[in-house]
Amino acid sequence: MFMFGRLKDILKRGGVALGAWVTIPHPEISEILSLLGFDWLLFDLEHAPIDVGQLEPMLSSVKGKAAPLVRVPDNDPAWIKRVLDLGVAGVMVPLVSSKESAELAVKAARYPPKGIRGVGARRAALFGLREREYYEEADEEVIVVVQIETRESIKNAEAILSTEGVTAYFIGPNDLSFSLGLRSWRHPEVKEAIREVARIGKDLGVPGGMYCADEEALEFALQNDLQLLALGSDYRFLIRGAEEALGRSRSLTGR
Repeated sequence: MFMFGRLKDILKRGGVALGAWVTIPHPEISEILSLLGFDWLLFDLEHAPIDVGQLEPMLSSVKGKAAPLVRVPDNDPAWIKRVLDLGVAGVMVPLVSSKESAELAVKAARYPPKGIRGVGARRAALFGLREREYYEEADEEVIVVVQIETRESIKNAEAILSTEGVTAYFIGPNDLSFSLGLRSWRHPEVKEAIREVARIGKDLGVPGGMYCADEEALEFALQNDLQLLALGSDYRFLIRGAEEALGRSRSLTGR
């Protein structure tokens, strides 16, 4: 069985998979988060200061059952190939706004003749110790998550999500809000756009996800049957915990 098959199994069963964003480029961050019991961790190469050289030791520190996903900076086959060769469960591709873009992401994650991924799975094939098994399984087991986060992607949602090989989609609430000329996912127009994508995904049998920065967002995601749920990021957890500790201490000390 594929090394990180558990996450895909959760999604196929209709279950909820809870995850977190990793943005601080240090192995101890991913190690600590993985020990807490998250189902998946998303290593963000789009907005965070993480490069491929830093990513490998971060992945090596992941413990337990947390499946590592990587958000690549762009829908670029070279980036997708490089991170998959590091042995991750899958990729998240930002700003997928058309069927053609979705098809490119899928092809980049598959080997010929189904795709265009170059053959050289280094760490992914356990440095050659599991090479045959990896090449046999990777095309079907690697997770491809497309991000629905633009006005165009909402318009083309059915075509995008019906693309063979797309495992799941993920709502980027901030980018989607800005693309619609708004500044919050809480705006009725943004909420309705998310609901529409969720309806399409459910009809097509494609699981969806969303970044849930607070309880309100989490409840909204669950109401719309979204499954791949990010509960926050490392730096936000750090800020929240420090603020809570400082607030309690100040109330006790009168400072």
